[in-house]
Amino acid sequence: MSRRSPVFKTRPLPRTKREAISLMTEQPNLIKRPVLVAGRRVVFGFDKDAYDTL
Repeated sequence: MSRRSPVFKTRPLPRTKREAISLMTEQPNLIKRPVLVAGRRVVFGFDKDAYDTL
């Protein structure tokens, strides 16, 4: 979840994973990008070190 999003700053933190998913479904700009999926591993946001290890 992107904490820099203006929507995130105006709402309380989601209390559960289900609330977070629901909020991201309603407000897709809350999804931290990029999302890199490699097999069973997922990296959210740009992390050069994580990308290099994948």
